[in-house]
Amino acid sequence: MNVHNVLPALFCFALSSFLSAQNTLNIDLFGQYNRGDGRASGSWFYVAPDGTEYAVLGAQTGTSIIKIDDPNDIREVGFVPGYPSNWREVTVVGDHAYVVTEGSGAPHYGMQVIGLSQLPDTAFLTANYSETFGRGHIIQKDIFSEAPFVYVCGTQTTSGVHILDVSDPANPIQAGLYQPGYYIHDCHVRDTLLFAAAFYNGTIDIVSIADKSNPRLIASIDDPGGNTHSFSTTEQMDYLFVADELDGLPGRIFNIEELDNPRQVSIWTANSASLVHNPYILGDYAFISHNTEGLRVVDIADPAVPVEVGFYDTYSGPSGGFQGLWSACPYLPSGKIIGGNRADGLYIWTFNNARAGRFYGQVVDSLTGAPLFNATIQIEETQELFSSDLQGAFKGGYLPGTYTLHAFAPGYPPKSVSIALAEGSQEQVLIELAQVVSSTGEPGRANRRIEVAPNPIREQAEIRLVDIPEADVAVLLNAWGQEVERFSVENRTSFTIDRGIKAGGSYWLVVYGRNGEVIGRARILVR
Repeated sequence: MNVHNVLPALFCFALSSFLSAQNTLNIDLFGQYNRGDGRASGSWFYVAPDGTEYAVLGAQTGTSIIKIDDPNDIREVGFVPGYPSNWREVTVVGDHAYVVTEGSGAPHYGMQVIGLSQLPDTAFLTANYSETFGRGHIIQKDIFSEAPFVYVCGTQTTSGVHILDVSDPANPIQAGLYQPGYYIHDCHVRDTLLFAAAFYNGTIDIVSIADKSNPRLIASIDDPGGNTHSFSTTEQMDYLFVADELDGLPGRIFNIEELDNPRQVSIWTANSASLVHNPYILGDYAFISHNTEGLRVVDIADPAVPVEVGFYDTYSGPSGGFQGLWSACPYLPSGKIIGGNRADGLYIWTFNNARAGRFYGQVVDSLTGAPLFNATIQIEETQELFSSDLQGAFKGGYLPGTYTLHAFAPGYPPKSVSIALAEGSQEQVLIELAQVVSSTGEPGRANRRIEVAPNPIREQAEIRLVDIPEADVAVLLNAWGQEVERFSVENRTSFTIDRGIKAGGSYWLVVYGRNGEVIGRARILVR
């Protein structure tokens, strides 16, 4: 029996676990280039006036410019040395690349400005800016415009965000500085707004940069995950995808239509053992570098129901930690996606634009129409579990196909329905459960239940299975749906949980019958 996520409908994970044996889904490798320079990191793109596409890649000892328009002729056409570093970040404005790194030392110090206008013949160092900082962790631009500004975060001089005017690439000028007094790890820029990742504060600062000489904090979003790393906004700027740089923390999607009243609408991860690193949103898709899980493409046509629709794994080792894919830039005119993989250089992909279908369901009493709270809905094909909310509602999504939903609620016989999902479809599902009827004709509820004492617990709990004679296996799952412990409960009415639970948080205990069906479920809170 394979057990996956058990989650309330609000926290709609896109399930990819059942596809994990594959290396790729809906994504093809266009080409790869490894200069043998050690660790690769950040990447961006440049399009020449003749339409030729190039990748600009942060390498171990400098910046590599790679021609990528022909899969049979992928080659480095320029290289500008820099101070050796595992961290090198790149962006491009006009016909110049701007590069920062955590490493620093003469003669490569500060921000490098690299001229690209003479490609494919050569790329050359135009300037080296070091007036206000010598090291920078991240460099960004307004992705949706060619405004002549770059934004450098995590410098050794201020820990803030340096706003540089690069109208004259040979002579960058600092136009402003957002310096809140704490460390800003990364930022995302949209027109007159700057979203700043206060990594150690666990907040997202929303800053007005209408006057770049005087950045002004206008709102702040608490990030309950902390380790606030990076983000991207939808094109209408009504949703914000937040990534936290810590294994076990999912990506979070917030509705930011009201900047002073943001609402988290969903979370997503392909594998909670690995961190979600850098998200980039283009149209209805989020392109995510997921470290050891490689490139992940998530359909966010409904941001409240994110669904993974493509992936390409770039790392064969164990999940978790700082290996694998650094970033994945999807903004090339041709539709290519480029990314620096830490161990083996540049990857170039194409994506077939697969779209998900979604279902929006409700579980109700067949006689009264009353919504049934905390019903369990199991997807047969994936074994994913959903819970109905106070309105009996649940929602999810998958790639096109036919799926069977099994609904369970205490006092009701199970019921199954099938749905057919097409690309972009939104299927409404009503599941009406009929109560168990006694011999007198009066509707009544079965006595089966799971008792947990004490609950909340610290280290140990006694579990009693009341009137569940057909129980076979009980599985303890953490909040992300990962199996923590498994118990054989055939012919047993009680057992003890005394290991595998970490302090704090919540868990689900799911009881399965002899045929593999869910016959009971209890939430366990841990102090």
